[in-house]
Amino acid sequence: MEVTGTTSLRVPPACRPPLIDGDLVDLDEPAVFEPSGQSPTAAAGHDAAEEEDTDHADADAESDEVEDGGERLEVNAPRKRRKISERKRADNAAFDLWIEENQETLSRHPDRLVIDDDKSLQALVRDFENKRIIASPRDYQLELFERAKAQNTIAVLDTGSGKTLIAALLLRWTIQNELENRSKGLPKRVAFFLVDKVALVFQQHAVLACNLDYPIEKFCGDMVDEVSSKEFWDKTFDENMAIVLTAEILYQCLHHSYIRMDQINLLVFDEAHHTKKNHPYARIIKDFYIEVKDEGQRPRIFGMTASPVDAQIDPVVAAAELEALLHSQIATVADTAVLQHTAAKPEHEFLVEYERRPPDWETDLNRALKELVGGHRIFKKPFAFTDTAAAELGPWCADRYWQLFFREDNAVKLESRTERELLREFAYHQSMDEHIGKVKQAYQLVNQHRFPRPGLSPHLLSSKVILLVRILWDQFNGGDTNRRCIVFVRQRNVATLLVDLLQQPEMKIPGLKPGVLVGGGRPEASWDNEKVTYRDQVLTIIKFKKGELNCIFATSVAEEGLDIPDCNVIIRYDLNDTLIQYIQSRGRARQAGSVYIHMAEKGNADHSRLLSLNKQGEDVLRKFCEAMPEDRKLNANTFDMDYFLRKEKDQRQYTVPETGAKLNYKQSMACLATFVASLPHPPEVSLTADYLVLPVPGGFQCEVTLPESSPIRSVTGRVHLSKVVAKCSAAFEMCLLLIKGKYLDQHLRPVFTKQLPAMRNARLAVSSKKKEQYKMRIKPEIWSHLGEPTELHVMALTLADPAALGHASSPLLLLSRQPIPRVAPFALFFGPDRSSAVSCVPALGTVKFNDDSLIQGLAAFTLMIFKDVFSKEYEATASQLPYFLAPTRKDHHFDFGSVADPCHIIDWATVKFVQANEHIVCTFDEPDDFYKDKYVTDPFDGSRKFFLLGRCHGMKPTDPVPDGIVPPRHRAWRVTCRNHDILNYSLSAWSSSRGRMRLREDQPVVEAELLPIRRNLLDDDVGDEDLEPKPCFLALEPLRISPLPVDVVAMAYNFPAIIHRIDSNLVALDACKMLGLDIRPDLALEAFTKDSDNTEERDAEQVNFQGGMGNNYERLEFLGDCFLKMATTISIFTLIPDKAEFDYHVERMLMVCNRNLFNNALNVKLEEYIRSMAFDRRSWYPEGLVLRKGKRKDITRQHMLADKTIADVCEALIGAAYLTAQEKDPNNFDLAVQAVTALVKDKNHTMTSYRDYYAAYVKPDWQTAPANSTQLDMAARFHARMGYAFKHPRLLRSAFQHPTYPSMYERLPSYQRLEFLGDALLDMASVEFLFHRFPGADPQWLTEHKMAMVSNQFLGCLAVELGFHRALTYCSPALQREIGEYVAEMEEALQSAREDAARHGRREDEYSRDYWVDCSRPPKCLPDTVEAYVGAVFVDSEYDFGRVRDFFARHVRPFFEDMRLYDTFANKHPVTFLAGVMQQRLRCGDWRLLAKELPPAVGVGEGHGAGADAGAAAMDLMGTPQVVCAVRVHGQTLAHAVAASSRYAKTAAAKKALKVLEELEADEFRKRYGCACALDGEILEEEEGAHGTAI
Repeated sequence: MEVTGTTSLRVPPACRPPLIDGDLVDLDEPAVFEPSGQSPTAAAGHDAAEEEDTDHADADAESDEVEDGGERLEVNAPRKRRKISERKRADNAAFDLWIEENQETLSRHPDRLVIDDDKSLQALVRDFENKRIIASPRDYQLELFERAKAQNTIAVLDTGSGKTLIAALLLRWTIQNELENRSKGLPKRVAFFLVDKVALVFQQHAVLACNLDYPIEKFCGDMVDEVSSKEFWDKTFDENMAIVLTAEILYQCLHHSYIRMDQINLLVFDEAHHTKKNHPYARIIKDFYIEVKDEGQRPRIFGMTASPVDAQIDPVVAAAELEALLHSQIATVADTAVLQHTAAKPEHEFLVEYERRPPDWETDLNRALKELVGGHRIFKKPFAFTDTAAAELGPWCADRYWQLFFREDNAVKLESRTERELLREFAYHQSMDEHIGKVKQAYQLVNQHRFPRPGLSPHLLSSKVILLVRILWDQFNGGDTNRRCIVFVRQRNVATLLVDLLQQPEMKIPGLKPGVLVGGGRPEASWDNEKVTYRDQVLTIIKFKKGELNCIFATSVAEEGLDIPDCNVIIRYDLNDTLIQYIQSRGRARQAGSVYIHMAEKGNADHSRLLSLNKQGEDVLRKFCEAMPEDRKLNANTFDMDYFLRKEKDQRQYTVPETGAKLNYKQSMACLATFVASLPHPPEVSLTADYLVLPVPGGFQCEVTLPESSPIRSVTGRVHLSKVVAKCSAAFEMCLLLIKGKYLDQHLRPVFTKQLPAMRNARLAVSSKKKEQYKMRIKPEIWSHLGEPTELHVMALTLADPAALGHASSPLLLLSRQPIPRVAPFALFFGPDRSSAVSCVPALGTVKFNDDSLIQGLAAFTLMIFKDVFSKEYEATASQLPYFLAPTRKDHHFDFGSVADPCHIIDWATVKFVQANEHIVCTFDEPDDFYKDKYVTDPFDGSRKFFLLGRCHGMKPTDPVPDGIVPPRHRAWRVTCRNHDILNYSLSAWSSSRGRMRLREDQPVVEAELLPIRRNLLDDDVGDEDLEPKPCFLALEPLRISPLPVDVVAMAYNFPAIIHRIDSNLVALDACKMLGLDIRPDLALEAFTKDSDNTEERDAEQVNFQGGMGNNYERLEFLGDCFLKMATTISIFTLIPDKAEFDYHVERMLMVCNRNLFNNALNVKLEEYIRSMAFDRRSWYPEGLVLRKGKRKDITRQHMLADKTIADVCEALIGAAYLTAQEKDPNNFDLAVQAVTALVKDKNHTMTSYRDYYAAYVKPDWQTAPANSTQLDMAARFHARMGYAFKHPRLLRSAFQHPTYPSMYERLPSYQRLEFLGDALLDMASVEFLFHRFPGADPQWLTEHKMAMVSNQFLGCLAVELGFHRALTYCSPALQREIGEYVAEMEEALQSAREDAARHGRREDEYSRDYWVDCSRPPKCLPDTVEAYVGAVFVDSEYDFGRVRDFFARHVRPFFEDMRLYDTFANKHPVTFLAGVMQQRLRCGDWRLLAKELPPAVGVGEGHGAGADAGAAAMDLMGTPQVVCAVRVHGQTLAHAVAASSRYAKTAAAKKALKVLEELEADEFRKRYGCACALDGEILEEEEGAHGTAI
């Protein structure tokens, strides 16, 4: 092997062709040499993969803790109108200009996946005939599993190819058979999983515990003393189904006959190549296995290894010996390329050479220490290491070892250990003190020694270490955050010293985060003298996976067993000793573009020979595997297809009617392969279809499974005599389904299936910006019923706090021809800190009229109130009035609701008095009491109304108006009036009228109060307006004294606001009546209330805000949206049992989409009933009356509504129906179900009551089929664990069957349909909890905190907490690894939370429940199982939602009792994270996230697949709302994105902005964008909602 000089090194950065310097040789390619030079900085690495988009948003509300029975949590402040600043207007204008200038860029189509449209089907078939379709790795794994079930097998597969998964599948199958055998009364048997190393006991047990929901125990060497008794093993045998242990323990148990071989049903040999000579593996077989003469009583054997060879011997001989010893047959792949995606080799393998190592020598410090303590036993192993360390690592490392060894915290321990060792040899002696004293001297010597600082100098470090540092510099100095490296060394001390070296300030490499991964052996020679536990190893691996460490210095423990994440750099600092070590360590480099580097000594013949043997041994092993008999090879059923197709005649063919394109068995596989390849996928991944062929009566049957991105996941073919034809049959059936679903076009070419729902979403979405003008109903239907009344219903209008009015008042009675529903109390605001709730209380009975005079009196009283109080003189009869007003003799606290005969509570005397007196005549001779408590109006100015307080004897009408009196507003006072006296103050007539009037100057003067004229008492925003009555002095002659009592007038002033709220309620109820929904009035009104033009944009500036409208529809829409999702999900699940989850999503989308709701609402004119305008001074009056006197103004009868507003109101109505029904019975959903049916108008949701769902459910055969022992056992264990007993155990089993697990094994579908159902159910339970627990929370806060509860991150945590991961069945090595890593991380996070609780003085079980928030994202299958389990319980309990609530209360709610823990959960959202970066790191206040819908000509269109209709595609693009979002900083665009909605556009733009800002330091940012916000000492004060939010 040719090598060159060693002066410089350039190791290739990731993912580009390698450049080879003088001391770096590519072992796979011819060497290329370059001149030596300084190591360049590595190129930047890949962009970090974007995280899955989540629907989170900023949390803008603070919450206070609420105790049971205590005060409620106040989440958000009352809604106020917001003002648009000039700064914001300028920003919006600049944004609009930027859009105009960049129209061409924004309108470009994004990159999209392209399929080969130019090839015809015939051409594709020709390609298929010339190039075999590569089977999936899963095909081989399943075939090996099937073989291992039938015979003893040794799986020879590369590291990472899924051997442990096959072992787990085999264990599960063995245990399930064992359960069947036990149910038949056969003796108990147990499976044993044997390992060679103690660390692997914990590793493999953790893997199996994650995969098998059965009791599994583990034992290793440290436990031998504890487990050496017959009683112990009898108990262990009875309690467990499988045991993981070191082989030596099992051998001892067999030796002592604690366990017999015939009590074992399966023996798994991990790293089976160790089975040789006197190894415990071999002794178990030779001494006990072969002694069982009845082969039927022998356990099944399954061996796993990457190579049958672990020494430098002939692989053929070694393989034959291994097969003979294990009584098994080797099975390996026929085509090694099939596993390239699961067990990829490094793309490049290099040799680097360092200078010859000098002979062993000692440093001065080492010699001095040896003279002092060299004879002590505890220093024997440390000196054995340091004697060679100077030559191997360099003098700095050798001396550094002693510096660490004699660190201060270890000195006392060394003295104690020395004393213990001496006492073991002899009793106490005076010389003992002398020995201990020498240890102290050694400590002082080290402390006084002068240690130099490290550097890349041969005087400090060996050439080997210097070369390693250069390699690491080249690999990590490029900023690639995804880089992962393992450096393999032989000794633990070497690993720890190298890491310590790289942590020194002078030696730190930018981007390098080193760590140590060593075994759990004896630590005497280590400077830290601490034993490494398996938990320590797992924590290191977790940190490595998360990127907290990116370079691990590892001993052989990392070569086999431990599940380490894929790496892209492997460095053999110390060369491998055996071929198996080489194969295993190389198997760690699985990432694309990875490199494997050997470090060898120049001129070392042993090193050269070892490297040559690696290649030779691997070649021999490959040839050995290739030369194995065909029956030993795994070929995934890929035989001569033409031969078998010719033999079988029963083959179908399909012809597309429109084009004549034909599909047969042979073409179907090519067609399906092309379809799978067209599915969206990363460029480095190759998608394939998975085929599982199983023997069945009559031949073979195949199940084909497609990748997750496919709309149809799996199907089973027909039974055929050969495996190959069965495989073609499955492909044919799948192609038929794809044709039926229109995922293959008329020419049998694939359409972009994954884009289909996106396009449908675009068509089915509606815009919140697009608005139309619609008719608006002002008055309810009830007022249109006129005519001479014979009977009137009475409603009392009362104040809860009459004193707040500021004047004595009495209730007012509202009489109507039809009963008015009881309206919920609402507040009136009379001034700052003065408000009262109004109650509208219907009386029990009615007022019947036998005397026409009574009704005429009520009409006169009502008209008088309009005339005197509101300055509206109507000409109307009793038959024309829609309602009547009446006084009462009762006070506000009277129980009007219990009045059976309301005729008795009407103050008829007052009615008659008002009827008889147009006004009260004043002669000015009346006693003083006459001038008190009178209501006075100004006939010339309707705005002036007064309450009289009393006569002022000391004042005359000609006296000047006293100081402080508010001047009148009439023109005469301001312009023509010469004398500002009381008489002129009282007369507001025009100048022409004044000239004809002669007023008495001797009339009395009265003190009065000028009443405020505010009408919208519903609005709490009184601003700076002075609403208190103003004192004044009057001469009564030009005024008019009303016959209305002042206490009635005081209440009548509130009537406009009250009747407006009543009218609004009644209009909303009219809409509900039209839909057939009996909704509570206040909820109906809330559902129809829109209080601004952009109500749904909570944090945006509220445009045209309407004060005093009460609660808007937001919260109900949040609730109704969730129930709509649940109702339609249950309906689809029930009525469409045979479709896939993908189709379910599409069907549900068609029902719940805003477009559907919008169209259905327009059909019934629902938009007319929406309340979009606040109280109006002109609109509250009754309609249809002739106005004789008073101002007339046309009433606005139209309003502008966005399409989305109308759809949102539909969802709010569903929420209102839900709450109305729940008020009567928590289990009553009937009204909400009716609302969904009325508003979605779809054939897939016709239910009118909740029980209709289950009544329509037809139990599938697979659910009701008899359960086997395994399924019964699973149901029993889940009953004990979860508290629910399944009536149909197969339903439970289905909830834990992953799509990768063949359905043919148990004839069960995967969990996907149940997961689809459970997702909606859990959403509803979570929303219920939040909605009722936090009644004041706005929808944004609710949405953010709901996201925490239903997030995959939490549900993954819950799955682990409930042990659901152990019950999951799947067939994916990658999934197995992901689950294991995630479970280990969650267990560590939980343990840390418990320890943290203990440190703070709490019990361990009082740990913080948000421990999962900072953990990694779980594999999606884990949250899926939680949702699928909930769905299964729901179905099994006959659609009992109470069971879902029970699950939520028991298992979900405990995590969310303190919701404050999750206030920052939404901060992980890119938009919120961007806000944190801008405000905290960059200290910038002048930035905004602006979004705007683009016109169709500018919008970005979705890609359309081949065969899509061009006209339809064009319409899609024209109708698709496209939103551009830009991050604007100081008037410049930092980043922008275009998407189908504002939410997605904001998320994408924020991600792009974060990517840009990652590379900018604060100073560079300020310079580039001209930001001086932080330089002024403080950030600019931010406007509310300035930056925008994610929702």
